[in-house]
Formats: sequence, C-alpha cells, structure tokens
Amino acid sequence: MLAPPVRVMVAERDPAVRARLSTILDEADGIELVGAAPDATAARVTLRRRLPDVLLLDLRLNWPDALTRRPAVVALATFDSDAAILRALRDGAAGFVLRSARRRDVTKVVRLAADGHVVLSPDASRRWVSAATRLSGPRDERLARIDRLTARETEVLTAVGAAQTNAEIGERLGLPEPVVRDCVARVVRKLGCAHRTEAGLLAYERGLCRPGDGGR
Repeated sequence: MLAPPVRVMVAERDPAVRARLSTILDEADGIELVGAAPDATAARVTLRRRLPDVLLLDLRLNWPDALTRRPAVVALATFDSDAAILRALRDGAAGFVLRSARRRDVTKVVRLAADGHVVLSPDASRRWVSAATRLSGPRDERLARIDRLTARETEVLTAVGAAQTNAEIGERLGLPEPVVRDCVARVVRKLGCAHRTEAGLLAYERGLCRPGDGGR
C-alpha cells in the first residue's frame, strides 16, 4: 500500500517565487500541493481548510502565530535575512531553504520536515554558518563543547550537519535507529542547543561537514 502524499502549502508574497515553488511541488512524486497564498491572512484560511503537513513560509509575511510542529514550518530564506532565519529556528521552524534552491533540495527538505526532522538546506547552509557564529555566542566556547564530545557523538553530529535522517545515520554507522535518536538528543543537550538544527550549524562551523554532504 502506497504511503499518502506529503501535503504542502506555500505562503510567499513574491508571485514569481510562489509560482516556481508551486510548480516544483506540484510535479514532485509523493507530494501534493494543497495551496499557495500571497499573504498571511489567506495562508491561515487555507491552513484551516486543507490541513497541510508542511508549510513553506515567507517570513516577511509577519506570521503572528507560534511555529508549531504541525504543520511543520520551513522558512523561505534570502541571503539578507540571517537574524530572521535564526529567530525562526529558535521559535520552532523545522528548517529553512533558499527561495532559489534547486528542485531536489526543496523536495528533500519538505519530505524530511514532514517526517518530523529539523533540517538544513545545503545551499542555504553556506550562508548561515557564519551568521549562526555571529549571532549565537562566543566561538571559542561553542567549539570547546564539540571537542568534549565522544568519537561516536562527533560522528553523529557530523551526520546531523549533513542533513541526514536518523535512519540514514543508523545505516551509515551500523546502529539501530532508537540508538541514533538517543545519541542525537544527547549531542544536542551537551552542546547546549535548542534543537537539531542548531547542532547542525555547529557542525558546519567546526568544519565537520560541508554543504551538500550526505544528501540523497
């Protein structure tokens, strides 16, 4: 029996970007585009009616509601929105993707977010590693936390930074998925991060991985 498609909605004020993302999602296997809204008011109406699994959200819409896990919110980012993106991640966004991202990156982030993962788009990560360093605290202290991880925890952190799921990490390291899940939670806690995404940014900052590593 086939799994139901991931239901996705786009809330983006730029009509060209909205149309491009809608086309990408509409043509993707296993994804159903349930709406595309130009503003927050229209987006909230569609959310109530269509109940998407994932919302691609233009943060310039001044979304007033808290970012919840359902629908999972993926922030649509530009190269000049560092603070807004990091704020959204700390508020509970499932990840972020550039408006100009490649088709495969858009669909991968959507699928991972629908599965409950906090994810980074490889293209977007190139830009926000330095922003995370600048806005999130002293560099020496952050790097020292990583140096205190065990070898296995460092391997897991590297895989998290490469935007791998728990299942992918388990396959890579030969570990059961529940063990990976517990290890990820322990790494996030040891690093003093709010969630998986902040830990992934630290992995980039430390040089453990590069944008595009580990993608399917």
